[in-house]
Amino acid sequence: MGVVTMQHRSRQLAVRPLELRPMWLWALMGFDVMELTWMKVFGDWFDTFSSVTSVATLGGHHQVVMALAAVGFVILAGLSVPTSGFTTASRRQTVVIAVGCVLSVVALAGFISFLFAALFGRILFGSVRG
Repeated sequence: MGVVTMQHRSRQLAVRPLELRPMWLWALMGFDVMELTWMKVFGDWFDTFSSVTSVATLGGHHQVVMALAAVGFVILAGLSVPTSGFTTASRRQTVVIAVGCVLSVVALAGFISFLFAALFGRILFGSVRG
């Protein structure tokens, strides 16, 4: 009868520099706060005014947009300290940062598409004033 030995891998968190510039993550956190403010103040109006403005709230769901922005902000803000301002991170921290970024970008997607529609409408159709 043989003896089986199992080797356990060390569970140390290997910290390595992030390849993304921290400025972008800080900017994304600022956009989350902006999105929360806009949805709190103008969310109902964006939902009900027209189908064009409801694009900013992902189809009339400003509470969902607020929740996505809030969770994305909390994740990124919570990881800003242990990652030394998003300069170094372990693998787990990198994954959680990516999840926070995805939530934040999804929250901003409707607002960004609304801004592009307004910009291109202005370019294509010119001034609204006669």
